[in-house]
Amino acid sequence: MLDTMQPTQQPCPSASALLLFDRAMRIRAVKDDIVRAAQHLSGLDDRQLSELGINRSDLEETIERYI
Repeated sequence: MLDTMQPTQQPCPSASALLLFDRAMRIRAVKDDIVRAAQHLSGLDDRQLSELGINRSDLEETIERYI
């Protein structure tokens, strides 16, 4: 006769764990948007960035931080 294996019972993840995972995934998506925006802005010349009140070094720092 074949041995029957009982399915292992794994506890259901807690609501707080699911919320934490959801938040982490949202943060990850936002980070991608930040990098895209910073890369787009880095295509502007220094005069245009200055008019927007943005320093090129801040853009470069942001891209490095989030990549």
